[in-house]
Amino acid sequence: MSEKHLQTGDILPPYTGKLRLFAMRFCPYAERSVLVLNAKKIEYDLVFINLDHKPEWIFNFNPKGAVPALEYEEGKAIFDSNIINVYLDEKYPEVPLQASDPLRRAQDKCLVELFASAQSAYYTAAFAPQNVEPSTVENYKKGLDLLQKELEKRGTKFLHGDEPGLIDYTIWPFLERFEALPLLGKPEFSIDKSKYELLVTYMEAMKNVPAVKAYTLAPETHAKFTESRVKGDANYNMLDTSAVCCMRPRKKKE
Repeated sequence: MSEKHLQTGDILPPYTGKLRLFAMRFCPYAERSVLVLNAKKIEYDLVFINLDHKPEWIFNFNPKGAVPALEYEEGKAIFDSNIINVYLDEKYPEVPLQASDPLRRAQDKCLVELFASAQSAYYTAAFAPQNVEPSTVENYKKGLDLLQKELEKRGTKFLHGDEPGLIDYTIWPFLERFEALPLLGKPEFSIDKSKYELLVTYMEAMKNVPAVKAYTLAPETHAKFTESRVKGDANYNMLDTSAVCCMRPRKKKE
């Protein structure tokens, strides 16, 4: 699959009849929906969008021009990762990802809401040119503490239970990116294994979930993309090898 991000002037690829997700490869919100589609083993097409130079037709699928947007029928779409993912879980119930208990579903939503402050702290830290305010570090650490305590309270391998669920696929994309912060010169945002042993164990388990493993990127890759955005020239196509895949043979592994 090409990971080229389509931009202004590029034509909309033909509709194949599958679900089609419009995303951006480095967007954590779009990743949430990719992980849910993967977890449910639904066939889908993935179209990446350059968010700095958006193709004109993306506004037909989301008037805001944002991702993710899910085309569920030709020319018809819904948007926002939370809306998309609940729709997918209800439309394709064969692999249920939400808790069956209404109270647990509500608690999961509360957890996501409380974790949002850590997500905001991540963005501030990632795109701040130099040092960040102590309050940003505090909000970030509160998010880590929240997850550590919740994992201890629930006593399960994943937040959802013995298998990952919607709550895990919602939070994971940010945990994946948290590990890039020390590489961006922000050591105060490192995740101390001795303090967050349960959280670190949880993160390692998530990395090995097939739905995650098929899409996850290394901290070094996230750091490299973030650096390009900070410089004002986001390298959306840094992963795209479609132009050279037929020209350069792969090297044999030693």
